[in-house]
Amino acid sequence: MSKVIYACRRNSSFSETDEKKLQEICTTLTPDNLLSPVQHKIFVSDKLAYVIINHHFLFQELDKSLLVGSIYDQADFWHKPKTEFPDGSYAIFRQDKEHAEIVSDFAASRTIWYYFDEDLFIASTSQRAILMFLQDFKFDARVIPWMLSTGTLGPELSWDIRIKRLPPDASVILEKANWSILLNQNSTQFSPEQMTQIEQKQLLKDTIHKTVSALQNLNFSKWVLLLSGGYDSRAILCFLKKGGPISSQLKTITWGLSESIKEIGSDAKVAAELAQTLKVKHSYFHTDISREPNEQIIDRFILCGEGRIDHLAGYMDGLEIWRRLAAEEGVYGVIRGDEGFGWLPVSSELTVRYAIGCALCSDYANLENISRDFGLPEQELPIGLQRQNEESLESWRDRLYHSFRLPTILAALSDIKYSYVEVINPLLSKLILQQVRELPNHLRTNKSLFKEIVQNISPNIPYASKDANATPKDLLKKKEIVEVIKAKLQSENAKQIFGTEFINYVVDEIQLEKFSNQGAAKKIKMAVKSVVPRFVRSRLRDTGLKAKVDVNTLAFRVYIIVRMHEILSSD
Repeated sequence: MSKVIYACRRNSSFSETDEKKLQEICTTLTPDNLLSPVQHKIFVSDKLAYVIINHHFLFQELDKSLLVGSIYDQADFWHKPKTEFPDGSYAIFRQDKEHAEIVSDFAASRTIWYYFDEDLFIASTSQRAILMFLQDFKFDARVIPWMLSTGTLGPELSWDIRIKRLPPDASVILEKANWSILLNQNSTQFSPEQMTQIEQKQLLKDTIHKTVSALQNLNFSKWVLLLSGGYDSRAILCFLKKGGPISSQLKTITWGLSESIKEIGSDAKVAAELAQTLKVKHSYFHTDISREPNEQIIDRFILCGEGRIDHLAGYMDGLEIWRRLAAEEGVYGVIRGDEGFGWLPVSSELTVRYAIGCALCSDYANLENISRDFGLPEQELPIGLQRQNEESLESWRDRLYHSFRLPTILAALSDIKYSYVEVINPLLSKLILQQVRELPNHLRTNKSLFKEIVQNISPNIPYASKDANATPKDLLKKKEIVEVIKAKLQSENAKQIFGTEFINYVVDEIQLEKFSNQGAAKKIKMAVKSVVPRFVRSRLRDTGLKAKVDVNTLAFRVYIIVRMHEILSSD
């Protein structure tokens, strides 16, 4: 696990009490299913204190500066404040006599949170750690509509109204002399370059090859590649092979339900075939529901991810995959295929918000009046994320992908894994994302140019058409899961946060799975999707036919809010 706490004081020095508090934070943030001893490093000296939870050789530490993660290029001065941001997957905490600075990578793939007052500047990869150090919690109710509509905390909020999230490709600099902070953020701009498609293709291909080649320096006995049946992780594997002989120690893993390994077209089956063809070791991990109590499984998921995301289905094994990798397989880190090469076709601003996963409550038929009817906070897309004058739908879509989806959704999913292992996202390198932003719309839509590149270097193995994990909607309709959700929603704490009327509104709509015609219903639904093209469904949205948030998904999102309020209040 790789959590960092980095703090500076203005006047008073850090004390033994502070050190004990930091030790307690380390213990609390260690997942309950990691039973073997975990080593932490705590440094406390005068006005600087920092903690590395699970200290190991992957951390870079120089002149009381820290780099958590990996960099892809030469960066001799990464530890010096106010120097260039290196390219990589990282969080940087650096200082000298005059300054302290926190730096996010180009995609903010590893989230940094920070707090500042008249005497304390504290930054961490865990917002919970900051609140535990402050021993105070001030709930930011503005997260409520964002969690309800997107299953996330939204584009810039945290659970506490005083804690801020560092944006992509940005830094916050603390001037120690006058005790002030300044946010420096580079803008996200999509500006197509005048090149032929052949030139664009070669340039993007070379850029991917250069970045992936940097992975050859990894000790593959300690790293694994997360391999799906799609394009993204396949690209990493194929480029690794293209760059030279693949290390005999390289191993790939895929996970999903035990039955999915036999299902034609599933991630599980396709990934296994791909690994076998390219002659790399491969393992399949099951995500079938753990035998632990359901409440404990859900709680571990929420605690490890700090309630930032609602994607429960892939973690119903109780995060056993990640415990096993860290504690039994000797794995220190995983290589993921998160990317930003472009996204789905869109036909309106509404379909852009749906596609990116940042739709507002007002975009859903069953949420559009909740502020008026139940007195919940209003919601608005920040000005910087709104569509600009003369910005095409496709450019806005992909700008939102880079500015919202990457740091809000994908980074939140990585957060869950950071409780056990390191994570590298080579396809989110600065070089690659800058090149993507220079492509014309049609080469980004559906990741068109990237897919063409992958198809040219990939063995002739079909791409996956099915997820190997459980369907989230089906999972949340299981009787035992519904019982856990209902019990929490009917608690006094839930009613205090939301009001009795809203809680009753949600609880009354919760559904249980129906076994009799479940298989037939799924087949009908899949048949409709195959017959009705995506663009037709998008056009229906444009006519005013709003989507609805699944009622059980909505209930689980309420559950997350209530449970995180309990956890942070207790801390």
